[in-house]
Amino acid sequence: MARGMSQGAVRGLAHTYFPSFLRQRMQAEELDKWHRGEQKSSLYIPRGAEPEYEELASKSPNAWAGLIVTSVVQNAELTGMRMPGSEQNLKGWATWQRNGMDAKQPALYRGSCAHGLAFVWGEKSTDRLTGEPMSKYHLASAMDMAAFYHPDDDEWPEIAILAAPTTSALGIEDGWTVRVFDSERVYYLACKADGQSVDQWVYISEDLHGSRVCPVVRYAPNMDINGRANSDLMGILPLLARIDQDTFDRLIVQRFGAWKIRWIAGMIKPTTSSEAEAQKIKLRMESILIAEGKDTKFGTLDATDLAGFINARDSDLRDLSALSQTPPHHMLGLASNLQAESLAAAESGLQRKSREHRISWGESHEQLFRLDAHLRRDEVEARAYDMQAKWRDTESRSLEQAAMALGMLATNLKVPVEMLWERVPGWTDSDVERAKKLATSGGIDALLAEVDRITKEAAAQQNQPQPVGA
Repeated sequence: MARGMSQGAVRGLAHTYFPSFLRQRMQAEELDKWHRGEQKSSLYIPRGAEPEYEELASKSPNAWAGLIVTSVVQNAELTGMRMPGSEQNLKGWATWQRNGMDAKQPALYRGSCAHGLAFVWGEKSTDRLTGEPMSKYHLASAMDMAAFYHPDDDEWPEIAILAAPTTSALGIEDGWTVRVFDSERVYYLACKADGQSVDQWVYISEDLHGSRVCPVVRYAPNMDINGRANSDLMGILPLLARIDQDTFDRLIVQRFGAWKIRWIAGMIKPTTSSEAEAQKIKLRMESILIAEGKDTKFGTLDATDLAGFINARDSDLRDLSALSQTPPHHMLGLASNLQAESLAAAESGLQRKSREHRISWGESHEQLFRLDAHLRRDEVEARAYDMQAKWRDTESRSLEQAAMALGMLATNLKVPVEMLWERVPGWTDSDVERAKKLATSGGIDALLAEVDRITKEAAAQQNQPQPVGA
């Protein structure tokens, strides 16, 4: 096997790119805390506050960031990859199924939305059950992998780094295990601490990955023209922190100021402990306040009204809904009486945002399928730059609406009904194929005739006289 870069060159390459990976990882880790609802917001806590304030602060973080990401991800489900005009999926769809990507794709989308970046890298492998050769997909988040492109708009990265921290026997992170990918090989290295010095890097081994390009596909739905991969959460973190502060303020009022306080002025102080105990019992048993002194006054301090704090939080949630294009009823719980038409109108902004993300994810999926074809040495599919991703329709509409629209397309525009079956809400590719087979073979009529025959036979048997003793 011909050698690639020298060990010194590999160590120098890792040393050069690793600081950029660490910066990306640090940013992704912070965004991940918000995504998981584990953020530590900069809450204002009064100086010298009691420990009870710290308890309330621990209950204030909200998981609205996770809801924003989930709302988009739940509208994205890849159901096929086809050539234009074809109703059959590409051969690469078998690789997708073998890797269990139907179940893994939501995690891929969540990472790309929350962190701004996610990756899939492929390698030649073998099916553990059948022993057949296959392409193996590996998912990696922005906390574990970074890819570097030259030029910036190139389709395939020039270098990619995959790293995982190592821990000592005491559970303290003391270094990293690192894989460096280039257009021919994958290099295995280790480094001490954060690898700031070239001397901290140790070359371990290298191997061919079987591709002519660096086998890493980037998923970045918010990539801007300057090559910056923005998270769905960037720009709304201050608003999310404000909502946490709203919650904290309400909890303080709810804990310390939500009850009326009784006060007494001018009451004669008991002279002995027995008189004091008798006074307490008297106040407790009779449920009224009395005093012997004529100058004694009674009163109450009203409880703090919580309505203003609740309204402030709802106002911030509406701002968050507008900025993130998340339907307000997802956050305020107002959807119980919405009809299908109103629900579709309320979710139109979310659908547009999801559609934009699916365009980006679809291009990345097509790149992944071409990488798989290249690893399988299927040069026809590897050159299929016009393949198209097929997504499940998740828009909110009633079955009656969909049926009427599809019927009008078939009647008024003479669109063949077979082309419209895949637009029926809830129908899968298997449902469409079954319907087509029944239609072409006359199966529907045969099925109805069989049901009619069985019904008539059952009715005839029921009307026949029963033999004695039956």
